[in-house]
Amino acid sequence: MVMDVTTYAASNGRMEKSMRIRKVIKQVCVTAIILGILFTGLYVTYKLYFNPYRGTVKTVAKSESLSEVLTKEQAMEDISFIMSKLKERHPACMEEIPAEVKAQYDKEISKFNDDVSILTLWQAASRILSKMKDAHTNVNYYGADTTRLPLTFVLDAGILYCSGDSFSNYIVEAINTIPWQDLYHIYLTQFSYELENYAGYNFAAKLPYKLYLQFIGVDTSSDIDITFLVDNKEKAAIYSFEMPKAREVIAKEPFVSYQIDKDNSLGILSLLSCDNNAYYRETLKEFFTEIKKNKIQTVAVDLRNNGGGNSTVANEFIRYLDTDKFYVAGGVEVRYGPWLQKFKKSPTKNRRIKDLLFTGNVYALTSDVTFSSAKMFANMLSDNHLGKLIGEIPGNMPASYGDILYFQTPNAKLLFSVSYKYFGRIDETKADQPLIPDSEVKSEEAIDKLYDLIGSK
Repeated sequence: MVMDVTTYAASNGRMEKSMRIRKVIKQVCVTAIILGILFTGLYVTYKLYFNPYRGTVKTVAKSESLSEVLTKEQAMEDISFIMSKLKERHPACMEEIPAEVKAQYDKEISKFNDDVSILTLWQAASRILSKMKDAHTNVNYYGADTTRLPLTFVLDAGILYCSGDSFSNYIVEAINTIPWQDLYHIYLTQFSYELENYAGYNFAAKLPYKLYLQFIGVDTSSDIDITFLVDNKEKAAIYSFEMPKAREVIAKEPFVSYQIDKDNSLGILSLLSCDNNAYYRETLKEFFTEIKKNKIQTVAVDLRNNGGGNSTVANEFIRYLDTDKFYVAGGVEVRYGPWLQKFKKSPTKNRRIKDLLFTGNVYALTSDVTFSSAKMFANMLSDNHLGKLIGEIPGNMPASYGDILYFQTPNAKLLFSVSYKYFGRIDETKADQPLIPDSEVKSEEAIDKLYDLIGSK
């Protein structure tokens, strides 16, 4: 059989085309495999060396008993673990751990005996981390002991007040014969803070608890003797620890709520935590709907009892304000393993909700409890010139570290946190200043001051 020239040429062309296709497919497959290997390698490298959350705790274990004793080697292992996480994750430790922190570490480990109690280890680790001067980087005992004294303490203008079921605002002089000022000094050396007003609030708030009395060196093996000054005379009383009282069930207050004062053309949004969830967004919409409906002229957001959370609650609030753009921070630094990524200050476009835009006066109410994302909320309103502040200086600096990673020590199971971001202040001219309210008054007087400013009827 003889194949004519035309048929042979056509057959040969199909073979060459098929070979070219197979060659292209082979090249594509090889390229895909190479890219897959590279991608896998990059992903594994990121997870092992660059992911900020590598090795963080997923489930928190209960800390070992405060009275339990570790060997010196175990205590050293726990302290070294904390120092290693600082060096690996904190933006301030890119080159080396700050000298003040390292000096405190050397001082603490030099005092370790052959046996080290969990309490001693907790106190030592706290003194080390306090030298970071970062309120978000700290160490805590994670346990179930909630026993406390049936008392409430408040530190105000250098005076420690105490209230109980049968009395209020007695001036405290001593606890177990130790002047309270000495206990406060110990607390300041073992608490991570940026501003002392926040440390003072926390000292008083935690003082009734057995756990924290032990933390600052009070003997809690028996009842507690407290010396008061009443009508310029000393008065002593003894109190026992008890579990929190089983009072009648009270409906939990929602974390976000509002009230409308039509007579004074005022709307107040109360926010107890920064949770940017569906409930918050729906409540915010209802709030500004009422504001528009009643032609309200002044809006205030109450952040006095807000300890933070998700900072985007502020972004969501600003959507109802008539501005094209705003700044979240004055630049951000993020630590990815051995690499520090620096983001310059840049505006965020405001995705305005145009049918509910508010153009009146805006205020934020603050206290020394206002912390972290709540402080950012107030700072965003103030430094973007969107609103004014009434109340007290918030609990931490506008320029500060934040966004925390959680770890637990291998032996004592102490829970500690390390910041991996740094947020600059929006107004760089005030970078080294706290967030000072436009109207600085005690937090409990902030509402009255607000009404004064708007000229209430």
